[in-house]
Parts: sequence; C-alpha cells; structure tokens
Amino acid sequence: MIRLSQRGWNNVIIFTTLILIMLFNFSSDFLNRNVQDKPEISTLIPAGLVITTIEYQNDKIERIGQGWRAKSGKLSHEQLTQLVANWQNAEVELFDDQLNWQSDVKTISVWFAGQVKPITYSFLFFADKTLVKTEQKINQQTYQLVNPDFSQLNIDH
Repeated sequence: MIRLSQRGWNNVIIFTTLILIMLFNFSSDFLNRNVQDKPEISTLIPAGLVITTIEYQNDKIERIGQGWRAKSGKLSHEQLTQLVANWQNAEVELFDDQLNWQSDVKTISVWFAGQVKPITYSFLFFADKTLVKTEQKINQQTYQLVNPDFSQLNIDH
C-alpha cells in the first residue's frame, strides 16, 4: 500500500472526485448523442392568467360573475365555458420557419384579469398547420398550435 500523508490522501480524493464528475458529464453527452429532442410544448395562455374577455373580429365573449356571455348570443353557457377552457388549455410548440405574416391573418385579443392591455394572438393557416404569433412572446417567435385545432378556439365554428 502506498504511504501518503493526510494531505496527500486529501489531494487524491479531490482529484478522483473531479475525474468522476468529468466522466459523468461526458458520459451523459455521449449516451444522449443520438436521442432526438422532442419539441417543447407550452401553453398558448401564460400560466396563472385568468381570461376576462376574448375579442373576435365580429363578436366578444365576456366573463359575467362565474359565467360567460357572448355579445352576439349565438352560443349557450356550456359552449362558452368549453370555448374558454379550450383557450386556457391550448398547447403550442415552437415553429422554426420564418413566414410572411402579411397574408390572411385572423387576430383575436384576449384580456386578462389584472392586466391593462390585451394579448393579441395572430393566427395564420399554413398548409395543414395553424401558426400563432403573439405580441407578448419574446422575439416575436412563431408557434404551431398543437391542441386543440383553431375551430375549437374560434366562435364562428
């Protein structure tokens, strides 16, 4: 057995620990090299925000007490509740392509409790995808609507 002082053994333990940390770090990169990352899914509505009004081009849905009412009166209370729940639970993922947003875009403004300005959502229909851009998202990135489809978020479906 090697005779080392206490200071020498301490150095051996420190260097061994550093080597193990580096080994674990590099093995993680090595083992996960071929794993494809799934796109990160987030929600369309930021967490913790409570919807008070959804403003469409031709209609408006407002929270009244614990219920909802549509300005046009087209939908029942249950349909309005389901529509708002669809908005609250809608999922999006980052979409990489840069597109021309000058074409036919549907805009919907959503007002939240405690906020002065609404968040305006712009929807673009591209091939079989529904793309979304908001004024509140960082760097004006484009997102793809994953679930539900746009017809379940639109009052005119």
